[in-house]
Parts: sequence; structure tokens; C-alpha cells
Amino acid sequence: MRRWTLILLAACAVLLAWYLRSDRVTPYSSQARVHALVVPIAPEVSGTITSVTVRNNQRVGKGDELFQIDIERYRLALQTAEAALEQARQAQGAARANVDSARASLRSARANEEKARLDAVRMRSIREQDPGALSERRLESAEASLSSARARVASAEAAVAAALEQLGQPGDQNAAIRQALSSYESARLNLERATVRAPEAGVVTGVQLDAGNYAAAGAPQMTFIATHDVWIQADFTENNLGNIDPGDEVGIVLEAYPGRVFKGTVRETGFGVSVDSPPLGADSPPLGALPTIKNDTNWLRAAQRYPVLIDFELTPEERNASLLKVGSQASVTVYTGDHFLFNGLSRLLMWLQSYLSYAY
Repeated sequence: MRRWTLILLAACAVLLAWYLRSDRVTPYSSQARVHALVVPIAPEVSGTITSVTVRNNQRVGKGDELFQIDIERYRLALQTAEAALEQARQAQGAARANVDSARASLRSARANEEKARLDAVRMRSIREQDPGALSERRLESAEASLSSARARVASAEAAVAAALEQLGQPGDQNAAIRQALSSYESARLNLERATVRAPEAGVVTGVQLDAGNYAAAGAPQMTFIATHDVWIQADFTENNLGNIDPGDEVGIVLEAYPGRVFKGTVRETGFGVSVDSPPLGADSPPLGALPTIKNDTNWLRAAQRYPVLIDFELTPEERNASLLKVGSQASVTVYTGDHFLFNGLSRLLMWLQSYLSYAY
């Protein structure tokens, strides 16, 4: 009896030692789920929905149309902006013509000034040489004509400056044209935004709208799940994290694929978690918040868990298969080094668990 007791105690000690060591070199977690980028699809413009081109849980490609908002008012706004842009360009053309006309008037005024100056110089010379050959009145008239010509030049120069000020910068650098162009581009963009398209390849879900619904700008109308980046978040206790490093090999059992063990690699380990409960009714923390981990409860103090993100290998067919869904459960084992015995036993256990997935 004593012999069997010693054997049992020795076996328990070996199992305990194996458990403690494997918990460090081949940590295991059944708190793991498939994750992907989930984006609420909200239109950037408001209006009545005229057509919905997708159904719930449909796969879509990048740029595929999801639904259409009534474009009539946005089309009219674009036409108004086009007319305003054309009017601004015509106004610039008229202002340029005014500049040309003012410059022509300035050239004429300068020519007249030069003629009046030469006449005044000639008459002064005659008067100085022979005072009787030219009356004082004619000389004064020539001087007055020169002063008048100079005043007309000054007026023409001011007119050119005013015309240039009205013209502003040339071409599309003109302030009025820039403003009209901005309004045109805004109207064109709003018209494009009336057609809501998929941002990436993925799946649309939560589709609960139809023609006739009113869509407000910024209000989500459906949910988009991107399939180009799918990963697993496994929650490990703190004492599991000591040997886990990015790039470590991972064995993954997906509930959606019983009988198979997938390969993966550690992407990164979470640096922090929220210790507060999420808001009532919230399934996940808001964007930008720390992840909230729900710890298993038992008669000992619950160990704090941290998320470990895992990339896993899937063929394009498997990645696009309907079996793989965001939130699917998984179990993972991280192989933290070349530990032949522990790695081998853990691989065997993962293989057995993959077949147990057929039963539960």
C-alpha cells in the first residue's frame, strides 16, 4: 500500500512539474477568438436611399457599390458650381480685357504727353531766341497742354493699377477662381459620395436598409468586415507571457475546422488592458480604448490575462470560406523554443483536441 502511495505521489509530482514547466515553455489558452478589422459603413452625405445593391453577409470587392443615395440635389449642386466656375472665368477674362484697355489708354496718354512736352520745349526755345516770334499766350497754352497730358498719364496709370487689382492672380491662382474651383470640387465629391462603396475586399453584414430609408451623414447603415487582415487574439495569464516573443510558432485549433491544427506566429503581445468593465450593453471597448479581458473565475484569485495577437496561415480558399467568421473560437499553444519533449507532447494534445472539436 505504501509503495502505491509513493508511486502516486511521485506521479503527481511529475505531472505538477510538467504542468508548471509546460505553462512556461508551451503556454496554452482556450480563450482565443478570430478577429478582423470591423468598420461601420456610414455615408458622408445625407439623403434618401434609392437602391441597395448588397445583401446581408455578402462578399464584396474593393470599390463595389453598397447602396445609392438620391443624387438629384447633388447633381444640381454640381451644375450650380460649374456655372459659378464658368462665370468666374468669364469675369477674369473681362478683367483681363479691362487691363489691356487700360494699358492701351496709358500708352496713348504717354504718347500725347511726349508730344505735348516736345511742343512746349520747342515753343520755349523759339520764345527765348526771338520773343516777338511767339506770343506769351501760345507758350502758356503749350505749358497747360503739357500739364493736362501729364495728368492724363497719371490717371491712366491709376486705371491700370485698378484693373490689375481687379484681375488679381492669373489663371487658376485667381482668388475668385480658386473659390469657385473649391466649390466645384466639393460638389463633385459630394456627388461621388452619394454612391457608397466598399473600402476594401471583405464582407458586409448588419444590412437592414432598403430603398426609401433616409441615411444621415455619419450614421452607420451596415457593418463591413475586412478579410485582408485576419488574426487571432489569445488571452494568456501573466505568468504565461515570460517566454512569448514575436515570431514564436503557434499551434491553432479552430472550432470551425475540426480535425486540423493550423500553424501561426506571434505578432505581438498587448502592452496594457482595461481594468474597468465595458459600458453596459457594449460587446467590445470603444475605438482607441484598451482591450477589456474577461478573466475566468475560480476559488483562487483570478489571474490577469493579456492579449497576444497571432497571425495564422490560411489558403485564399480558407480565408474566403464561410466557415471562418469573426468571433470564431480557437485554442492555441505557443512553442517558445526548441523544447523537444514539451513541444512534442503539446503537439499531440493539440492534435487530439482538434478531433474532439467534432464532438463539442
